[in-house]
Amino acid sequence: MIRIHALATVLIVLAFSSLALTGAAHAGTVGPGLARALAGAPETPVAVWVTFADRAGAERDPAALERARAALPARALERRRLRGTVRGVTTGDLPVHAAYVHALEARGATLRGTSRWLNAASVTVTPRAAEALARLPFVAGVELVPRVVRMTPVETESEPAAETAPESAPAPLAVQLAPGDTAYYGATFRQLDLMQVPQVHAAGYTGEGVLVCILDGGCRTTHQVYSTLSVVARRDFVHGDDVVDDQVPPDAAGDASHGTYTLSAIAGSKPGTYSGVAFGCQVALGKTENVSTETPVEMDYWQMGAEWADSLGADVLSSSLGYFGFDSPYPSYVYADMDGETTVVTNAAREAVARGITVVNAVGNEAATPWHFLIAPSDADTVIAAGAVDSFNVVTSFSSRGPTADGRIKPDVTAPGRAVYVPSFGSNTTYTRVSGTSFSCPLTAGVAALILEAHPSWGPFEVREALRETALNHAAPNNDIGWGLVQAFAAIQWVPSTTGVGPGPGGGPGVLALLASPNPLARGASLTARFTANGRATLVAYDTRGRSVARLFDGTAQGPTSVTWNGRGEGGQALGPGVYWLRLSAPDASGPKSSAATRVVLLP
Repeated sequence: MIRIHALATVLIVLAFSSLALTGAAHAGTVGPGLARALAGAPETPVAVWVTFADRAGAERDPAALERARAALPARALERRRLRGTVRGVTTGDLPVHAAYVHALEARGATLRGTSRWLNAASVTVTPRAAEALARLPFVAGVELVPRVVRMTPVETESEPAAETAPESAPAPLAVQLAPGDTAYYGATFRQLDLMQVPQVHAAGYTGEGVLVCILDGGCRTTHQVYSTLSVVARRDFVHGDDVVDDQVPPDAAGDASHGTYTLSAIAGSKPGTYSGVAFGCQVALGKTENVSTETPVEMDYWQMGAEWADSLGADVLSSSLGYFGFDSPYPSYVYADMDGETTVVTNAAREAVARGITVVNAVGNEAATPWHFLIAPSDADTVIAAGAVDSFNVVTSFSSRGPTADGRIKPDVTAPGRAVYVPSFGSNTTYTRVSGTSFSCPLTAGVAALILEAHPSWGPFEVREALRETALNHAAPNNDIGWGLVQAFAAIQWVPSTTGVGPGPGGGPGVLALLASPNPLARGASLTARFTANGRATLVAYDTRGRSVARLFDGTAQGPTSVTWNGRGEGGQALGPGVYWLRLSAPDASGPKSSAATRVVLLP
């Protein structure tokens, strides 16, 4: 049964200063949630974020930054270099000052964990004591950690969300199954074929070399689809250990089922019976959801999980969790807060993306509820929000709708999310069907892993662009399905708009520009493509599947050059309306890149 939980946070007000432990007297911020707790139950322990005013001078110490660099694995530093806007180590990578944490504990606070990105500690303490912590000279603010709001599980009319199905019959031993063959996929063929995944497998891509971190409510890896699973790390942020399966008690039996299902959609494999999207990838399993209780701790666990993913060098983060409301009587988010900048979990996701991690999150199951809209952190512009469609590519009734509060289209893309075939939780040999954007999310994350295997230097923006611009609704994105159903084979052939060029021969100019107008191009009209190149150059039009449809220029260019195109193919036939790409290549140019591209829209 699908459980996409709703949870919300109140923005931690960061009022940084350069105060030390013995600095001048001041009053740190007491957040509105904590203020309400003080008025209602001042002696009942709660979980709070204590945000520190500084890092006790470490932020100005080159040696401290070097120690932070040494603590990161080579693959994390390389990922940042290739894909991040945060290219190296910053003060956000420095640990919180240990003496500050010890001072909190000395005043009766119980440590839950720390966040280097927030420069904060999550502790359990009474509201009265938390108010006193806010007066410490090194504390910038104190606020409640959000509470979980349980949501009604998604049900489907055609199939219940936990319908068990027998194991598919194995293929005859004499038949050697290969990825890409229909028989290889068993009952998963339909859900993968909708996304062009078998074609990508046939081309040799399975996610090999890509590390996907999954943040969920736990995971069991004893099912037969996990016999070849490569797990590089496990971490239970709820109980503070490395066991991500149920621990009964305090867990309830079955708490880890949700994560077991989401993991399989990415990395499960049993040839002839079952296939995840990126079964060749490595995974890191983070348990950040406390399913068995309603304690106010999940958001801090997600924050810590995202930082953990960064520290491991993860390439993709898949999260089928969502946050948007407090338990009464604590303050709740409103739709206006889904603006990509307000919630703590959204800002945590943005930090992960800035470090080069492609973050995919379920858009939510709230369309038929009073909330209706997407949930955090899917509201972040840099997060790929996955909506759900059925096996006929019809948007489901539960898939949360956009736009964001500031008017951006969401979801970004869709993937199958109704009656998705997954391994059973209670048996190691049977299977079940589940529904929700919890499952369109890992299917999309798996495609992101395939893209990164094919294009290791692509950052989160390029991955998002490839997914969006090759999806089935790319010509007319909307707030029900975004850019539409993911098309993996087209996405790995995408030419990003950020494709750059190098200097020309002898230090002179190479490809300096590629412009096309008018754009969009009306049927029957012509556009002019203008480019600058020195030496041999080609200008070719491609469709979104990466197929060459027209060759506009093939010869020697000397500086500024112009050509016209009437939107027709090589044989003079009119091309269908939609998105096309003009790609300019200059093979004689020096430097690591020698091409440029621009998008052209052909109108009906």
